[in-house]
Amino acid sequence: MVNVKIGSKEYQLDSLTSQDLKELEVKKVEDKLTDYDYAHAVILHAVLKFNPDIKGMTLKEFMGIFPLVGIEEKLEEIGDIIGVGFRKGIGKLETGVKK
Repeated sequence: MVNVKIGSKEYQLDSLTSQDLKELEVKKVEDKLTDYDYAHAVILHAVLKFNPDIKGMTLKEFMGIFPLVGIEEKLEEIGDIIGVGFRKGIGKLETGVKK
């Protein structure tokens, strides 16, 4: 596991599994998440999965602590650890499995 600083806190992260992404895809459709929300939901899922002391953090709360300054570098760092690539588009942020 690797420690990653998000906002003012450090969290442990490791690679997600194919099953994680399958469950998250279902959540994206059911909750009607935008691509931008979904990208943060993937990271939040990893944070919650590998930091069992954190319970019940919502997507809204998580997005409230995720700074925009340095977001590209942070998304690349996190993506390398969890195995998901993040791509930017106009007004959106998409996810894909890292190659």
